[in-house]
Amino acid sequence: MTTTDQNTTDLNTTSDRLLTEVERQQKYLDRLPDNYAFPLFNAAQALESQRRSGYRNTASAAREIVDNALEAGATRVDVCFERPKTLKAYQRADSISAIAFIDNGSGMIPKMAQYALSWGAGTHFDEPDFIGKFGFGLPNASINQTRLVEVYTKVAGVPTVTKAWLDARDVKDHGLQAIPAPVEAQLPEFVQTYLDKKGLSFDHGTIVVWVEPDRISYRTPALMREHLVDDFGVTYRYLLGKAELYVEGSKIEPVDPLFLTKGARYYLDEAKGGAKMQRDWNIPVKYARDEEGILTLTKVEDIAELDSDDPDLEAAGAIYIRVSRFPYGFAEHSKGKAENDSHRRFEIRKTRRGMSFVRAGREIETVDVFPKSMRDQAKGLGDWPLLQSYAYHWGVEVRFDPALDEIFGITNDKQTVRPIEDLWRLLTLEGVDKQLGLEQSHQRKMRKEEKEKRDAAEAARSAVATVAETAAAQADTMTGNKPRVTDRAKGQVREDLEQQAKQQAKVTKTSIESARKALEDQAKQRPYVIDFYDEPKGPFYKPEWQTGGQVAVLINREHAFFQALYGPLLKFAQGNQAKQALDVLLITLARAELVIEDETCATWYETQREQAWSPFLANAYKMLQQANAPVDEETAESSAADDEAGGEGEADQAAA
Repeated sequence: MTTTDQNTTDLNTTSDRLLTEVERQQKYLDRLPDNYAFPLFNAAQALESQRRSGYRNTASAAREIVDNALEAGATRVDVCFERPKTLKAYQRADSISAIAFIDNGSGMIPKMAQYALSWGAGTHFDEPDFIGKFGFGLPNASINQTRLVEVYTKVAGVPTVTKAWLDARDVKDHGLQAIPAPVEAQLPEFVQTYLDKKGLSFDHGTIVVWVEPDRISYRTPALMREHLVDDFGVTYRYLLGKAELYVEGSKIEPVDPLFLTKGARYYLDEAKGGAKMQRDWNIPVKYARDEEGILTLTKVEDIAELDSDDPDLEAAGAIYIRVSRFPYGFAEHSKGKAENDSHRRFEIRKTRRGMSFVRAGREIETVDVFPKSMRDQAKGLGDWPLLQSYAYHWGVEVRFDPALDEIFGITNDKQTVRPIEDLWRLLTLEGVDKQLGLEQSHQRKMRKEEKEKRDAAEAARSAVATVAETAAAQADTMTGNKPRVTDRAKGQVREDLEQQAKQQAKVTKTSIESARKALEDQAKQRPYVIDFYDEPKGPFYKPEWQTGGQVAVLINREHAFFQALYGPLLKFAQGNQAKQALDVLLITLARAELVIEDETCATWYETQREQAWSPFLANAYKMLQQANAPVDEETAESSAADDEAGGEGEADQAAA
C-alpha cells in the first residue's frame, strides 16, 4: 500500500472533527467516482436538503398541488386518504398511508408528466398573472412530505392513464439523476374507490399521490382533514367561486379572516354585530428606475405615467388594502373547545394576527412584524403598532397581482412575503400605519370600558353580612356606642320602613306588623351593609339610613375610586383582605356622617363629600392611572392580554 493510499484510508475512517478543513475536503472528494461530471446539483444530498425546505406544515405543502390543479383549469379538486391495509409496528389502523390530490384539469401528456417532476419545470414563468410560475411546487412540496410521489394523469380523448414518479430512495449518492420514463398504469385502488363512491369519472386531469408520507403534520385522517379544511378555506377564499375543493368529501367553504365577505363562513352582517369595514385603499403603483437608475416604488397619480415601452418600467399594478374592525364579543377566546361562532372566529384570528398578503386571489402569508425601530421611522417606513392582544380584534389585508412579486419579495415556494422598504414607505404615505394604530387604540379603549362594566356588574350587595360589616358591628359592641338614627332622619326612616313592610307583606302573604318586625330584626342582626349604585357624576360613596336604622355605604361604580382601587381589589386573589379593610374605613366615614345631629354640620359634610373630596379624588386617581400606565405600548397590551381570558394571554406569549 502506498503512502497516498494509506493517507486516503486514514481520512475515510477518521471523524470529521479530527480533520483539518483541507483534509475534510479531500475525504469527501475521494468518495466521488472517477467519471464524476460535477452536475449543478448533487442529487441525493440536494433531495435530502429539499425535504427539509421551509414548508410550515402539510397544508402549506398541499397548497402547491392545489395551485397546480387550479392553473391547469380544474373546476374541482378532491383530497382523499388511504388507510393502511396491513399494519406496521406501532402503526394505528386509523392512520394515513397515502394522500391523493385529484383534479379535473387539462391533464398532462406523458413527457410533461415526467418533466413536471423536475425542479424548475414550470410552463408559466413568462406569464405573471398565474398563481404559480416558478416550477418548484410539485416536486418541492411532495418530496417535503414523502420520499415517493406518484403522478397519474390523463388528457381528454386519450384512453389510457400515464404514471410518472419520483422516488428519493432510488436516487444515487453521486452522478446524474433522471426522472424515470412514464408508463401506462391503473389508478391506485383507494383513489378509484373514492371516485366511484363520489360518482366521479376521470376523463381528464391529474392525480398526485404522496405514498407513505413520513413528514405529515397529522397521522390520523380526522385531524388531517380538519387541518386541511381550516387552511384551504382561508387560503383559497377568493378562488372557491371558480373551483370546488373537497377533503375526504367535505366541501371547503370560504373563510374571510376579516369577516367582511358576505356568504363566507362565520360572516355576520354589520347591523347585527358583525365586522365593519373601516378603511380601504386601491393604490395604482409602478416599479421603475428613477433618474439615478435606482428601482423605486411610487404611486401612479396619472395613467399617462405608464408606458409599456418604457425601458425603465419594471412592473405596474394595483395594491388593494382593507381594514376591518370587530365589535366586542365578535371573536373571543374559549378556554376549551370552540363552541360557537365567536370562539371559532378567534381560532381563525389566532393564526392570522397581522397583515394578510393575498397574491392572485391566493393567500401567501400573514406578516406579524412591522417596521418598528427608530431607524425605520427615520427612513419614513411608518409608525406601526405592536401586534399584541388587540390585533386579534381587527384585521388588515393586502392584495396584489404576481406582476408585483419583486416588490413583495415572493419566494419560489409561495410561503413568505418580504416586502421591500419602498412598500412600507408607500403604505405609510397612504396612512395605513395610522389607521392600524387607530384600530389598536379603539380596541384598547373599548376593552377597558367593557372590563370596567364587568367589574361593576360583579360588585353587588352581599346576601349575608360580610367580614367588614360584622367587624364594624363587633366594634360597636365593644365600645357600647351603637349608631342611632338622628331626629332629623327618623321621619324618613319610618316612612321607608312602612313602605317596605307593605311590599314584603304582599310577597310573603303575612301581616304588615309581621313584615315590619322581620325587617327590624334584620337591621339589628346586620346593622351595617355595603351596597353599590351608579351615578357618573356622583360622589365616590354616600351614606344612607336604610331599613330599620341600618347604616348603608353606597359605593359609586361609575367613580374613578371604584375603577382605580375598589374594582381591582375584587379581581385579585389576595385582594379580599384589603377590600374588607377598605369597607371598614368607608363604614367608619359613613357612620360618622349619619349620626351628626346638627343639620348645618351635616350639610357641610355632605357638601365636602360631594363637591370637594369626590371631584379631587376622581382627578387624582385619573392622574395616578396615567402615571402607572406602562411606558411602552407592548407592555400595556401584554398586561391587557393577561386581563382577558387566560388562553388568549398564553396565545400572545406564544406568538411574541
